[in-house]
Amino acid sequence: MTVKDIIKLVCEFVGEKEILSKLNSTEAVSYTDREQEKLDLMLQCFNLVNQEIASDYLPFLTKEEIDIKNSILNYSELEKTVVNVYEVKNRFGTSLRFRLFPNYLEISGHAKSIVYSYLPDDKALTDNVEMLNGLSARVYAYGVASEFLLIDGLSEDAEIWEERFKESLFVLSRKRGEHILPRRSWI
Repeated sequence: MTVKDIIKLVCEFVGEKEILSKLNSTEAVSYTDREQEKLDLMLQCFNLVNQEIASDYLPFLTKEEIDIKNSILNYSELEKTVVNVYEVKNRFGTSLRFRLFPNYLEISGHAKSIVYSYLPDDKALTDNVEMLNGLSARVYAYGVASEFLLIDGLSEDAEIWEERFKESLFVLSRKRGEHILPRRSWI
């Protein structure tokens, strides 16, 4: 799935039929200044929504091999932009204690791997989108349509799409699997 496919859905949702027909065209097309402005705005909205999902709703997790001996790990040494650290392990797979600071992580022990959530990089129109955590193009399109309409000044329409976006994210983020209730006890 590419960003362009998501933008096509957004165009359907917000009624931008001219831009949609040009995006669907297999021939080379030129956009008017206003259409290009709207397309750039939709792309900006996509990047905002992608980062909002990763930071607020469904964390994008990655595991990275590290070799920290001095107990300090600067976030700049990691491949991606850190949002939150979930676990740090030594070479035997034992979890190590750590403390989060604004620019670095203080680890007690010799760390070999780290699991953290990250902010995704900005995407271009032709870039592929990883559909992590069960996300679909529809969910992205709800969020992008909401942001786009809000910036365009149509706040009532934006609220409708935002509600759909939040409900879809809620369904994706709820706990699945076995739910264990406490045992009954007699009073």
